[in-house]
Amino acid sequence: MKPTSAPSPRFTRLMANPSSGAIFLLVILIVVMSVAFPNFFTAINASNVSNQMVFVLLLAIGMTVVLITGGIDLSVGSVMGLSAGVGAYLITGGAPLILGLVATMAAGAFLGLVNGLMITRLGLPDFIATLAMLGVARGALFLWTGGIPIIGYMLPEYYVISGLAQPFGFITVPILIAIVAVVIVAVVLKYTSYGRHAYGLGSNPHAAVLSGVPVARVKVIAYMISGLMAGVAGMIMAGRNTTVAPTMGLGYEVAAIAAAIIGGAALGGGRGTAFGAVIGALVLSLTANAINIAGVSSSWQQIVTGGVLLLAVLFDRMSSLIRARSVRLTMRLAHA
Repeated sequence: MKPTSAPSPRFTRLMANPSSGAIFLLVILIVVMSVAFPNFFTAINASNVSNQMVFVLLLAIGMTVVLITGGIDLSVGSVMGLSAGVGAYLITGGAPLILGLVATMAAGAFLGLVNGLMITRLGLPDFIATLAMLGVARGALFLWTGGIPIIGYMLPEYYVISGLAQPFGFITVPILIAIVAVVIVAVVLKYTSYGRHAYGLGSNPHAAVLSGVPVARVKVIAYMISGLMAGVAGMIMAGRNTTVAPTMGLGYEVAAIAAAIIGGAALGGGRGTAFGAVIGALVLSLTANAINIAGVSSSWQQIVTGGVLLLAVLFDRMSSLIRARSVRLTMRLAHA
């Protein structure tokens, strides 16, 4: 009996790409929105989508790094809010704007460091450690502010940094910050030893240990990157909202996880890219944009987000089955 022919190399490479599902969803979403909403392809709408996706994108970048190592960070929304509170408080107290912004990012990185140490030094599961940080950071911000939003920190330069003022037109400072973050993380993951260690740790933790990978260091750095990205997002959101509410960042951890997974990151670890995080964040932002243009209640956004996430996971599962079948057929043909 003649062995079954293996799938074409081009098809196999396409299915092996972790971002294939997200790109497929993105194309469908763009086509549907173009047909349903004539004002979709306008400069104003493109600017709105780009600036709104910055927050989810920054969080998704950090989340992707954590997922690659086999972890998960449930605290990014709360860390974003508390970090923004630190910077706003310093600025209202008379600190220079640059000091407040650096403090915001440093606070995020520090909280990420605490997450990493709880996981590596105390041996807590990633889920438990970051869930605890979610509650601590959220409660700390509420107690600190007494439930009253922080105001009075908006300086003229902050309007530019947050994107409220647009001296460069369509390309705002938050968009530039997000682009720089994507490029840096993409380079780190693809061309540095840390990236190789992160993928190795997520793919096979036992083999990574035997290979001499500094597991604890890789984990801690991943959570620090996630915390730093949350701090940067908090810095921008504080300027965009012009206030730091006790509930700032609430629910963003779900959006960050969804964007990372839609972009091809695996909950089991060992897979994900910065480019995939961009695609995932764009899918979620376009979904929210469609809901707004259609005049549908924002309550549907979470439902639709869950549906898009489910489709991405199903496509990923189908891709995994096709890749496994391709490998089996290739091996069978090689031994025929």
